[in-house]
Amino acid sequence: MNKLEIKKRITDNLDNLTIEDLTFIENLLSQLTSYLKTQKQQNNCSKNNEDDPLLELRNSDFIGCFSGETDLAEKSEQIVKDIISKKV
Repeated sequence: MNKLEIKKRITDNLDNLTIEDLTFIENLLSQLTSYLKTQKQQNNCSKNNEDDPLLELRNSDFIGCFSGETDLAEKSEQIVKDIISKKV
């Protein structure tokens, strides 16, 4: 079945519904669309992470180490461990 046939079947079925039913379907469609967008973004993110294992680190709050902050080097190790543990 192609895209046009599916749209026609849906339209034919919608013509027989009440306003309450249509409102309910509109809400469901909105939720479904949002869910599908989220899934697509997660799939894209997973593919990007496979291509670039440091992507999550680059997008995190980890800023590196500056000579003026001597304890940041110690904190950086924990930050990296936290990021990696979230991924596992």
